[in-house]
Amino acid sequence: MKYSQQEKLQIMMLSDIHRALEIENSFDPDLIDEAVSTDNYWALSWEYPSLQDEDEETPWEVQLFVDTYDMYDILQYTYERFSVEDKAEVAESIRNFDEKYSLTFPGFDGNNESKFLLIGSLLKRMGRFSGKDDLTRNSHMPSVAIYQRMLEVFLPARAKNWVHNVGITKQDFIDTLNARVHPENR
Repeated sequence: MKYSQQEKLQIMMLSDIHRALEIENSFDPDLIDEAVSTDNYWALSWEYPSLQDEDEETPWEVQLFVDTYDMYDILQYTYERFSVEDKAEVAESIRNFDEKYSLTFPGFDGNNESKFLLIGSLLKRMGRFSGKDDLTRNSHMPSVAIYQRMLEVFLPARAKNWVHNVGITKQDFIDTLNARVHPENR
């Protein structure tokens, strides 16, 4: 789905009318405005599945965001279930490991990765990852390449080794966090 400037203007004007009439229990005009004005049409399909085109795919940036956020949730979940001995081994095996910072979603760079901050804003508005306020966190450093390296390790681990009430394996946990460091610097 892609709209012309004329179509965008019409949609945004209809949103203004919708807001002025104070229509409730219907479409969210603020979400529609943000999605249309920023070319994040995927948000409309996610929020209103009946509007989804059959051949419409989730943009790679959205998939990366969702996978990355999920990864940090699962890393935190897994770490909370480790024994004291496992936590000590993790701290020894991961350079610069800090329980507070290493397991918290750092966000995306506001200067160079602003598209991802828009995605986070839309996901937050849509109530995805409910109860989470850090979807629009600014990492103040380029992060996409780091997350891609981590996901190369994490996604297969989640698919093969995820256990409810346990998380992923300790080695997968260690390997995922070690992937943050560029291979040339390991």
